[in-house]
Formats: sequence, structure tokens, C-alpha cells
Amino acid sequence: MTVKMMAYCGIVCTECNAYIATKNDDNELRKKVASEWSQPDWPVEQADINCKGCKSIDEVHFKFCSTCGVRACGSQRDVQTCAHCDDYGCDTLEEFLKMTGETFREKLESIRSSL
Repeated sequence: MTVKMMAYCGIVCTECNAYIATKNDDNELRKKVASEWSQPDWPVEQADINCKGCKSIDEVHFKFCSTCGVRACGSQRDVQTCAHCDDYGCDTLEEFLKMTGETFREKLESIRSSL
């Protein structure tokens, strides 16, 4: 059974194709993910698709993890996810969720309602 790892923002790392491609050293999946995720303002190449989860320490992270405000804030506040934060729904999280759609919001809301 695979243990689910969840990022601060609600991404389930173990279900993320960047994580899966890294874990399986799957270059075809890396190529597919890079093509799907790349945008003019956020270019992604196959070599950028390496990640062991944003909470991992001293491991590889996806290209934009180092500039992710949600990751930085969650780490600084030492919360399990944003749903566990006293400032849940902050501007940093809301900006991220606007870019990524409602899937992660739904996961965080589900966590929040069970606390």
C-alpha cells in the first residue's frame, strides 16, 4: 500500500506525475508532464520533472518549488497542510488555488472540515 504524501497546498504527491516519474525514473512520463505543464511564463522542460515531494528535505524538488510561497509559508509555520493553518484561506494560498483550479481547494476543505 502506498502512503499518501500531501503537500501544503493539497497536492497528493504520491498521485502527482512529477513524483511518479521521479520514483520510477520514467523519462517518457517526464516528457509528457513537461509538455502538459509548460506555459509561456512558466516554461518546463523534461529535466525539470524531478520531485520527491515539496516537504522532503535534501531531496530533489520540482523546478518551481524553490519559489513557491505556499511551500515557504507552510514550512515556516510548520503545519501539516494549509488546512491546518490558523490563517487558512490567506492571500498566498488563494493566489495559488486560482492558478491550479478547484481540485486542491476541495481536498483542503475536506481536511479542514474534519479537524
